[in-house]
Amino acid sequence: MKKLLIGLVVLLLIIAGAVFYVGSSLDGIVKTAIETYGSEATKTQVSVAGVQIKLRDGAGSISGLNVGNPKGFADANIFKLGSISTKIDTSTVTKNPVIIDELIISAPEVFYEIDKTGASNLDALKRNLASSSSASSSAQAEEKSAGGDEIKLVIRRLVVEGGKANMRIAALAGKQQSVSLPRIELADVGRKSGGATALEVAELLSSTMLKNVQGAVMKAGVQQYLGKSADELKQNLQKGAMDKLGGAVGGAGGSGDQLGGAIKGLLGK
Repeated sequence: MKKLLIGLVVLLLIIAGAVFYVGSSLDGIVKTAIETYGSEATKTQVSVAGVQIKLRDGAGSISGLNVGNPKGFADANIFKLGSISTKIDTSTVTKNPVIIDELIISAPEVFYEIDKTGASNLDALKRNLASSSSASSSAQAEEKSAGGDEIKLVIRRLVVEGGKANMRIAALAGKQQSVSLPRIELADVGRKSGGATALEVAELLSSTMLKNVQGAVMKAGVQQYLGKSADELKQNLQKGAMDKLGGAVGGAGGSGDQLGGAIKGLLGK
């Protein structure tokens, strides 16, 4: 998720530079960039419904951003964003840092899934991102060797709202549960340090969002299913039932009527 957010922050810089240097085809350029580089980084399909950039106003929006689920999982997507909107202080686009008046991320939706082997789609996505990290590091090294100061950002207001986490566990017959995520609002990101890099902004945003998601997932108790196959969980459940039955038999003192009542109690009858 961090690399995806880094890409989104870098898009702010593209939008800022485009205010002076790029023409009306920018919407298509940004849409193609997100889908192409996002898909390469995640090794899943990344799609965008629409991009709208208003050059004169220094404003831009991205709608319907979907990140496909890694192979082997049921849901079509692992991550969806309703919309991202931003407004840039156009008087700062040729300066460093660039001032972002606001960045608002609306209706982010995470689809957290644990398959029959006990593996999670989030871990699978992390492995995909890790495998592309070497190429990313090489690209960054080339950029630094080209010289020049790294562009930094100050974000006056950053909001993430309307978030939701959906959880699907194969061992529970794939039934989906949903929980709302807390609203995030940050002010003056990067101001104290004289500006934050795209990586620093993405790390702050991703750590805050992941903390919200992990908190919601842990409250739902899904951690007990991680790393355990559906068959293993079934065996544990059966063992627990047999232990309970054994205790009931001992408590019944061998009486047929009492034993029958104990068994009926275990079966919920």
